[in-house]
Amino acid sequence: MMDALAATLAGAVRLSVKLLLVVVPLVVIFEVLRHLPVFRRAGAALDPLMRGVGLTRQAAVPLFTGLFLGLAYGAGIIIRVSQEKRLPPRELFLLALFLATCHSVVEDILIFAVIGGSAWVMLGGRLLLAIGLTALAARLWKEAPRASGA
Repeated sequence: MMDALAATLAGAVRLSVKLLLVVVPLVVIFEVLRHLPVFRRAGAALDPLMRGVGLTRQAAVPLFTGLFLGLAYGAGIIIRVSQEKRLPPRELFLLALFLATCHSVVEDILIFAVIGGSAWVMLGGRLLLAIGLTALAARLWKEAPRASGA
């Protein structure tokens, strides 16, 4: 009984160390990249894809935050950006839908790969589902027509 408990505890400690070795560097890398023009450039490069799912370049930083580090950290960024940049409700919904389906791909995939999962299957499936659902929602929830400035 004590041997099983000790083995379980040792396994939990090893897994915790592996998780720390994945999560801590990711957060540090993200914080460094956040202060560089990396996300703006990536947002510009992915602009056609983002427009295809109903998102503007204003949503790039919260999108990359959620993809990189997950919903918990991304939610704070989403709230801040939505207040600062006045993102419309439709875009906030589409951003949240995309991230609910496909959040934390870097962190999750690294964690699951460490314990034996297939990174490409997880990444491909999540991205396809997120893009498909968000594009469908964007088509169903049409933007309100803009008033002409006459």
